[in-house]
Amino acid sequence: MSAPQGPLPPKKRSVSALAGDILRFRASERHLHWAIAIPFMVCYTTALVLVFVYNPDPARPYRAVVSWAHRVSGVCLALLPLWTAVRHRHDMAVYRGNVREAWKWTLDDVKWLMLMGPATVNKRITLPHQGKFNAAEKINFMTLTMTYPLFVFTGLLIWMPGVAYLSWLVHLAMAAIATPLMLGHIFMATVNPDTRVGLSGMITGFVDRRWARHHYRRWYDEHVAPAEARAALRLEPRVAPRLPPRVEPHVEPGAEPSVAARLEPHIPPHAEPHATLNLVALPAGAPSESDPCTEADPGESAVA
Repeated sequence: MSAPQGPLPPKKRSVSALAGDILRFRASERHLHWAIAIPFMVCYTTALVLVFVYNPDPARPYRAVVSWAHRVSGVCLALLPLWTAVRHRHDMAVYRGNVREAWKWTLDDVKWLMLMGPATVNKRITLPHQGKFNAAEKINFMTLTMTYPLFVFTGLLIWMPGVAYLSWLVHLAMAAIATPLMLGHIFMATVNPDTRVGLSGMITGFVDRRWARHHYRRWYDEHVAPAEARAALRLEPRVAPRLPPRVEPHVEPGAEPSVAARLEPHIPPHAEPHATLNLVALPAGAPSESDPCTEADPGESAVA
């Protein structure tokens, strides 16, 4: 659940670094999310039907079907997350990192939570940069980690005689606590136009790069940008410097080549001229271009 953080910066087609999608959630994270969300939603819906439809009149038809659907979904809520975690045990460090991130609060998280409401009506308010989860998502995550074991435990106790009623009261109280968080999470993920873009992160794993950079700037700067910079360095082509073409010495017919021409090393045509000193041979007796004030020595050709 993410709140609007002011108007998005204008799109610039020329900024290729902000084009395309980036990976936000791995397959292990997405699978665990739906292993909890789907059974919980079935439990919640069937519980509403049992409380508000069948409790006033237990004789209504199909009560047993709804009751068993609630129980089966409760068993799935207890087992599916564990099975998913075991299946993706190689990503256990990712799960632990997400839990630590959700329970780690800073002053920016408190400021974000206090400014979230005013920022929805005043676009000039800038919210502090957030990590992988914003403050509202952290509250949702913390509530889940605290109530999930109690949901499963009290759900099992409801089936046992003697403690069923007390367990049902605790079960109902936790459902009441989870209701506003769950509805807010669903609203922000599916209805709010500024934040529902992130729903693709829990379906395909990828989200829009600009959206992620805008809503989770600290996470983007700490994890996405450095990785992309390293990838760009690895993919950067290494081009050898281009040297000017070798100029063949010009020798007049019947004249011997100059001293520079005789001293210039011979390089085969197919060789790569990496560090060859490109000397331009001059006819015998011609003045040097490096010193135009010097006149040719008449005896040089005889010496040569």
